[in-house]
Amino acid sequence: MKIAAVILAAGLSSRMGAFKPLLRLGETSLLGHCRALFAAAGLEEMIVAVGHRAGETLAEAESLGMKWACNPDYGAGMFSSLRCAAAALPEDIDAFFVLPVDIPLVRSATLRAMLAAFPGDDSVLYPVFAGRRGHPPLIPASLTPRVLDHDGVGGLRNLLRQCRGADVAVWDEGIHLDADTPEDLQRLQHRLARISVPTRPEVEALAEILLSEQGLVHARLVGRAAIALADALSRQGYRLDRDLLYGGALLHDVAKGEPRHEVRGAEMLSALGVGEIAGIVAAHKDLEPPISGRLTEKEIVCLADKLISGPRRVRIDEGYAEKLMRCAADTGACQEIIARKTRALALMALVEQAAARGVETILDEAGL
Repeated sequence: MKIAAVILAAGLSSRMGAFKPLLRLGETSLLGHCRALFAAAGLEEMIVAVGHRAGETLAEAESLGMKWACNPDYGAGMFSSLRCAAAALPEDIDAFFVLPVDIPLVRSATLRAMLAAFPGDDSVLYPVFAGRRGHPPLIPASLTPRVLDHDGVGGLRNLLRQCRGADVAVWDEGIHLDADTPEDLQRLQHRLARISVPTRPEVEALAEILLSEQGLVHARLVGRAAIALADALSRQGYRLDRDLLYGGALLHDVAKGEPRHEVRGAEMLSALGVGEIAGIVAAHKDLEPPISGRLTEKEIVCLADKLISGPRRVRIDEGYAEKLMRCAADTGACQEIIARKTRALALMALVEQAAARGVETILDEAGL
């Protein structure tokens, strides 16, 4: 399939007080972020609709290697810019995304999920997060004539209401986050700095997409145990990243059932752009206590996983006893399990020393 992207960058930016397409977000303009998003999803055909301060915007577009279409009637509203860009699309495309320039931090994983779900018919695809549709919709090229013929009343939303639609569940809050005001831009700056660590709602949505119902029950218990341990440590001066910790705990078994599931899970999460969580997942099966004695999110998730078996809390001895029973006929496997148990007990002792409390007491008080 050949997929294109239309980026709408022709408006007045009146609420922002500055010209949005050229505003810097980190090291790149908002327009540059939009280009990087589509390029990461494998798209090559991108058209930027320019209008207000067209010369500056098209210069930025050309510096980024992007095509542009100028809308002299940009004051008529966003739909007029879409119509202008749609008229410039190649005739051989199958579909096109539409993204306002002020929604720059959509994840490329969202686009890949939509492309994988594209049915190739006349249905418009929408990314959905937390039960609400967001940007960018993926519009079949067969609907381009309707875009060009539409009078613009009610904008694109009104037109698309008249078309068949399908939803694609995604785990990406970025589909709802725009930069209308300076305060919005500050929120996007914070999100960009933390883009590899999903928020709690995002990681919950990702777990629901990737895990079975049984796996989700286990993962949530491990998450609760990890947070309980982190809270106990925080009272002794530790500063652990709670979103990173919870994300690693919730997704630690994302590849359960596959050979070396911890490695495979880390690979899956790295491909989704959440590399910091991937590092925790890669280490969750077995860890030596750190020589420095300083605990990180990796050690906490590793220990929390040893304290939860399936849908229930267990003691470390109990959990490893179950593993030894399953592998009783394999001497080598039993030796490995015993070595892992020894490391887990040493890790628990280190946590208890750092927290100045017993792990069992910590979990009891957390209601686990």
